[in-house]
Amino acid sequence: MHVIPCFLLLAALTGILPNSARADEISLVTQRQQFLRAEQALNQNRDAEYFALASGLKDYPLYPYLQYQWLKNHLDADGDIKQFLADYAASRYAAGLRQRWLLALGKKRQWPLLLNNYQGSDDPELQCYVGLAQFETGQTLEAFNQARALWLSGKSQPDNCDALFEVYKSSPYFNKELINQRFHAALNRDNQSLASYMTRFLSGPELNLANIWLKLHRQPETVTADTGWRENPEQAGELFAHAIDRWLETDVGAAMTTWDNVKAQITIAPATTAVIEKRIAVALALKHDKRAYARLSLLENSDESAREWRVRAALNTQNWQDVTTAIAGLNDEEKSREKWQYWQARGLAESGQSAAANALFQQLAKNRSFYGFLAAGRLRQAIELVDRPLTVSSQDLDFLQNQPDFQVFFELLAIDRKPEAKRQWWYAIAKLDSRQLPVAAKLAQQANCPALAIATIAKANHWDDVNLRFPLAYVQQIQSNAAAQQLDPALLLGLIRQESAFDELADSPAGAKGLMQVMPNTGRQIAADLRDNWDSDYNLFKPELNVKYGAFYFKKLLRQFNGHVALAAAAYNAGANKVKRWLPENRTLPADIWIETIPYKETRGYVASVLMYSLIYQQRLQRGSLKIDDLLREVMPG
Repeated sequence: MHVIPCFLLLAALTGILPNSARADEISLVTQRQQFLRAEQALNQNRDAEYFALASGLKDYPLYPYLQYQWLKNHLDADGDIKQFLADYAASRYAAGLRQRWLLALGKKRQWPLLLNNYQGSDDPELQCYVGLAQFETGQTLEAFNQARALWLSGKSQPDNCDALFEVYKSSPYFNKELINQRFHAALNRDNQSLASYMTRFLSGPELNLANIWLKLHRQPETVTADTGWRENPEQAGELFAHAIDRWLETDVGAAMTTWDNVKAQITIAPATTAVIEKRIAVALALKHDKRAYARLSLLENSDESAREWRVRAALNTQNWQDVTTAIAGLNDEEKSREKWQYWQARGLAESGQSAAANALFQQLAKNRSFYGFLAAGRLRQAIELVDRPLTVSSQDLDFLQNQPDFQVFFELLAIDRKPEAKRQWWYAIAKLDSRQLPVAAKLAQQANCPALAIATIAKANHWDDVNLRFPLAYVQQIQSNAAAQQLDPALLLGLIRQESAFDELADSPAGAKGLMQVMPNTGRQIAADLRDNWDSDYNLFKPELNVKYGAFYFKKLLRQFNGHVALAAAAYNAGANKVKRWLPENRTLPADIWIETIPYKETRGYVASVLMYSLIYQQRLQRGSLKIDDLLREVMPG
């Protein structure tokens, strides 16, 4: 079969293909060149030239992409758009074009055409246009159901929703209670601006009460000084609980003391009491407060989060009898998880039951997982990778590659549209069944697209092809920068595997970019430290630069935390200042306990994954310099 690699120049292929395949490739190269000329004409508004060039590309895989680009800039071409949506309904571009077109129809108030072509959307701007269209065409019940859902979402809605809300407020379906409901929905989302806006529709006692809610939401500590909330006996319990809930975010001790002193003086719904008691208990555990275990033990009908934090609270004090008791309090499904089996074994070992502990450690050590590797470390034995490579036939690979969606993907790669190609890949695999997904993963692997291979095999829930899931991609840049910073390359591979899964174009919502997810501000500072030129934040999408700066930054964190890999990894994820706050105050703590009791769930999982991946890459690189004990030194007091 012939697969176009992600980063291979297409010109290099024509000399190694059979005659028939070479002819097809030459034809494709010609079409690509014509496509690029047509696209240039389109971008320069040379429509006659564009149409002439595009007319010869109707059998080219990227023709729908080309047409989409023209049509999205000509949303008044209703007939052409309807034809495109009929002809290319299965393409990725149909939904995007429909969305743009319908919004344009809404702005032009073309209600029947909008409704006839609407197929559902989660875009509130379009939903509001649809609601207006329904109202204007006599579908009032449907219109007001749409308006009610948007009104009560607790979100600030686009400006075009105002017209829908106005007709809704003038209808018999609207009442003053809906104003209060929207106010509270906004508070529950911490949308203070919307909640404040809603008070303009209230007056008298209702306005006074809303202002009390807002004050307690913004300044929950005033619940002790300003007793206006007590003057509303029907809502006093909810007002008080809301203030305590908010106060817990800034001062757990003061909020808990106030709750304990006042809760018996007012009527609070049992369900509300249970929520606040759990919030207090978990907040204490998150702060590593020694009172957490007792408080969590008093909870009635505790949920999974409370049960797990009870175990962690016991671990933090290293009271192994409490650890055993807390684990016994988990339900059967929770007890079966590797995590809690590992801590059960640790409890057995600490209480002198070595044989029982080692039997459980032996069972866990068979697994390729963080807790399996911890168990192997306890037994002083090598970790097991449990490698079971996927077997996929060349016929299945050929069949999938020749499907239209995948032809589009490879053509986008061929013209170096990598972000667009990545979006196309996700669209293509969303249609695959459980039998086809592993084939797609292998296709991505053979095409030298490691990030797509990793993501696809995860979607297939197949975890045991080690080479596919843990590729040695970008290894030259990684090894050279590891050497420059005196780092083990397995650590950088582990970080990259966790940060971006080898996606050089990864771009997080927070703005972190590239293989090692370097923040632009961090990149600029490192560039200044190294006296490098800094042209643009987009430099961070260059693998060689991203790995250089990521390695530099991780080495800096390692120095800051005295070479402690787990602490440096936590700081890479959550920031050095937070990690300093999480250090024990006056005693050393075993590293496995410190990791298990990190307050942030994301960072707990992050550190565990980085350490696990680093050990896997240590074996993949066939190195022996990195041991699990090196990664799990005791954590010293801060």
